[in-house]
Amino acid sequence: MYLKLITLLATFAAMSAAAPIYYLATDQTGAQTQIDVAHTSTWVMTPNTTFDFAGGLLTMKAGGSATVVVTFSLYEGADNTGSLIGSVILTNAGFCGQVSNCSKFETHQFLFLSPIELTSGTTYFAALTSLAVDTQSQAYFIKDSTSFVSDVFLAPITPEPVDFGVPEPGTIALMAIGLALLYRHRPGSRPGAEA
Repeated sequence: MYLKLITLLATFAAMSAAAPIYYLATDQTGAQTQIDVAHTSTWVMTPNTTFDFAGGLLTMKAGGSATVVVTFSLYEGADNTGSLIGSVILTNAGFCGQVSNCSKFETHQFLFLSPIELTSGTTYFAALTSLAVDTQSQAYFIKDSTSFVSDVFLAPITPEPVDFGVPEPGTIALMAIGLALLYRHRPGSRPGAEA
């Protein structure tokens, strides 16, 4: 009896200590972005807390003649040159089978086989791609002007557990140098110049 109780308490303690499971989500706002051989959507994410990342809940639709796959990939690093750590490939049938009308914007699930732990302070790069022809009827479309981290019910997590699009330190240094040069060479900044 006591052994069962101890096992039950240990299981409960392990479950409560598990990292939360979150998703990258988009909503219905803003313009659409075409996803095809010439167009992609990408996100740079740096978590400020460790969590398990289950994939994307993305507001999308397919062109009326779309037939090829659409892929959601996750890399470690600030771009797709880093290590690929997860990928979800949806066939057109799998993509459209998730919703009642594939030509209308609805939430599509790009779920990894098992959640991937994202570590606080590490930068990750997510990309939505397709080899569809650059023609609206054959491409996919996403509403991604508003991206956020959500739970499985699309409720935004607050405070936001990631910083989106944080530039790398080298990029920040180059921007600072460029701004300093612009300031130095602006009209009226030279000694003796009139304001």
